[in-house]
Amino acid sequence: AKQPPRAAWSLERLIHEHSILLGHALDNSTFRAYSSHLNSYLTFCELHHMPIEPTPDTLSYFVTFMSHHIQPRSVEAYLSGIVSQLEPHFPEVRKSRHSLLVRRTMRGALHSLGRPVNRRLPLLRDDLLRVYNDLTHPLTHDDLLWVAQLHCGFFGLLRLGELVVPDDPSLTDFTKITQRTSVKVSSSNFAFLVQRDKTDTRGATSLAVAGMSPESICAVGRWTSGTWEQYVRKNPTLLQALLFHGRP
Repeated sequence: AKQPPRAAWSLERLIHEHSILLGHALDNSTFRAYSSHLNSYLTFCELHHMPIEPTPDTLSYFVTFMSHHIQPRSVEAYLSGIVSQLEPHFPEVRKSRHSLLVRRTMRGALHSLGRPVNRRLPLLRDDLLRVYNDLTHPLTHDDLLWVAQLHCGFFGLLRLGELVVPDDPSLTDFTKITQRTSVKVSSSNFAFLVQRDKTDTRGATSLAVAGMSPESICAVGRWTSGTWEQYVRKNPTLLQALLFHGRP
């Protein structure tokens, strides 16, 4: 097919634009967390007089040590941060992370040192009504804002980061913040544009309890059928809600 004409860029511009894209590969909050994970790894190596090269042996020992101090599930997240931060310097780190030795050590830590996940009950519509009734009336401006946030987050399946602005200005990402100009109000509803969303899948349980069909929940949550089916299999609470509160 015929390509539209495009002007060539200078090498300096290519390098500049390339650097900008690399700088946006991770959110500031994610980059800060990954840096903390790397610091834990470097401290471990220094404490035990080991080279920092992330070999399968070193990563396996790191998993063993850290799993006795924090939950093994968190150690898995630490490994992701270590791989992300060290890969430019040690290209084999991802291979080491997924080596049989590290995977078996991680599995053993999860089985012997892990604790069951303590899941909170899903927020339901009755809880929204209870919050409104328990507040002192007439509602203050701050109370009205909080109730509005609570309802927007509930019905929009939004996460906390999509409802508030971080206290730390360095973590503010304006590509995630909903613009006031995107709000559309009608006589029966209102809508707004979420710039970048990470839909809260836990809200699916509340929609299922309310009687919404699986197809509608998928549409609201913008999930693919495969992702939805996998999530249902892993969450018995959601499956129970679909069976007992869904369509007849």
